[in-house]
Amino acid sequence: MELHTAIDAYHSLLNEMVARETFAQLDTLIRERDMLVGKPRERLICSVLRPRFLVPAQLATLERATALVGRSIRKIGAAALTDAHLLVPYALTDTERALLAIDPGYAEASAFGRLDGFLSADGSACWFVESNLESPAGIGYDEAIIEVFDQLPIMAEFRKTYRAEALPHVQGLQHMLLETYRAWGGTGTPTIAIVDFATAVTWPEFEYIAARFRAAGIPTVIADPAWLTYDGRRLYANIPGASAPTPIDLVYRRVLQHEFLAQYDLTHPLVRAYADHAVCVVNPFRSKPVHTKIIMALLSDEDGPAASMLDAEERAAITQHVPWSRIVRGGVTRYAGERVPLLTFAQRNRERLVLKPNDDYGGQGVLLGWETDQATWDRALAAAQGAPFVVQERVPVPQEDYPTWTPETGLQITPRYVDSDPCVYGDPYTPEVHAVGCLTRIASTALLNVSAGGGAAPPTYVVVPRADA
Repeated sequence: MELHTAIDAYHSLLNEMVARETFAQLDTLIRERDMLVGKPRERLICSVLRPRFLVPAQLATLERATALVGRSIRKIGAAALTDAHLLVPYALTDTERALLAIDPGYAEASAFGRLDGFLSADGSACWFVESNLESPAGIGYDEAIIEVFDQLPIMAEFRKTYRAEALPHVQGLQHMLLETYRAWGGTGTPTIAIVDFATAVTWPEFEYIAARFRAAGIPTVIADPAWLTYDGRRLYANIPGASAPTPIDLVYRRVLQHEFLAQYDLTHPLVRAYADHAVCVVNPFRSKPVHTKIIMALLSDEDGPAASMLDAEERAAITQHVPWSRIVRGGVTRYAGERVPLLTFAQRNRERLVLKPNDDYGGQGVLLGWETDQATWDRALAAAQGAPFVVQERVPVPQEDYPTWTPETGLQITPRYVDSDPCVYGDPYTPEVHAVGCLTRIASTALLNVSAGGGAAPPTYVVVPRADA
C-alpha cells in the first residue's frame, strides 16, 4: 500500500468542526499528563491532529538498517574502550577517561539508545545522521501521546478502514533494563532510580515511565543526583518527603554525562557506587564514544581506523544508510572515490554540507550550509578546527502533510519535515542489536528538534487497510 493513501484517508475525516473538537481534546489530554516542552514549558509536545503513519515496507527498511548500523556502532564503541587511537578525535578530559576506564559490570559501551534519521515514503531509502546512545528522551512521551490519540474519536473512525498499530517503547525499555541488570549480576526484582536533575524539563516523562514500571511490579523512584548517598555498600535515594532513604539496585541514568560533570566529580556517590559495583548503571559512564557525532565520521570514513573492524554486510549498510561524514581537521580524505583536501572541499561545498558540534543536542550549534552565507560558513569552519566538530553531507529530508487547528487560522494542512528515530537495544549476551519502535519528530524547518522550539513529536503507528472494510 502507499503511504499517501492512508494519510489522505485520515485527512478526509477532518472538517472545521472535527478539527476544532479534536484539538480541544488533544490539548486537554496532553495538559492533563503535563506533556509540555520548551523553556518555559508551555508548548504541547504534539500540536498536530494526526499521528505519524508508517507502512510495513517502511518499517521493514527501518528495522533492518537499524540492526546493521547499530551493530556497527556497537562494535566500534567496544573497540574504542581499549584503542587509544580511536579515542584521539574525542579530545576526552582526564575525568572522562577515568569514567571510561570503569568496568560497569556488563560488556557494553551503551545498552540502548536512539538513531536519528530520515526514511523515504516508500521505504526505499533510509539515512541515519546521528547516534544518540547515551540517554535519549522521548520513550515515555511517545507512549503517553499514544494513549492520547487512542482516545480521539477521529482515530476510532479511521480504524474502521485501517488497522493502526502503535509501536511499543516502554515495554522494550523495561525489558532491556532488567536484562542488563541480570547480565551485571543482579538477581530478583531491582529497585530502580531514574536519575536526572530536578530542573529537567523532561521530569513528567520520568513520572510516566516510573508509573509504568511500578504497575509492572518494579519499585521505582525519581531522584536528582544531589539526593543520592553511598555508605560503601549500597546507593540510596533520599527522596524529599519520604520517611526513609530508598536503597537502589539499578540506576536508569537520564542525566547527561557532560552536564553531570559540570557540577560533580568522581567523588560523587553515584560514581563511587558505580565503580565499586554496588549499583548497576544504565547507560554506563562510557557511552561517549558511541553517542557523539564523531561515531558517524568513524563509520563513514572508508580509510579510517574503524573500517577494518566491520564485516562486509556492515560496510554495505554504512554505505547505504550513513551519509559521508568527517571530523573537521586538516588533511586529505576521500569523497566519491576521489582524494580531496578536506578543509578546502568543505569550504567550497557549503550548500551540500552540515556542520555539527560533536557533543551537543537539541540542534544547538548545528549549521546548515545551504541556509548559511559563505562568510559565516568560513568563520564557522575555522572555529571548528579548534574543537571536535563533524561535517556531514546533506541527505534528503522527507516531508508529509499534517493538519493543525488554531482559533486564528482554523484547519490547515501544511507540509512538515519528518525524521525517524528508531530505538536501539543491545543484546547483553550477543553482538546483535534490535530496533524497537520509532520515535518521530516533525518541524517546519529542516533542523528538526522539539526542545529548541518549533517542532512536535506525534506518536507513530503502522497502518494497513482493513480486509473487512
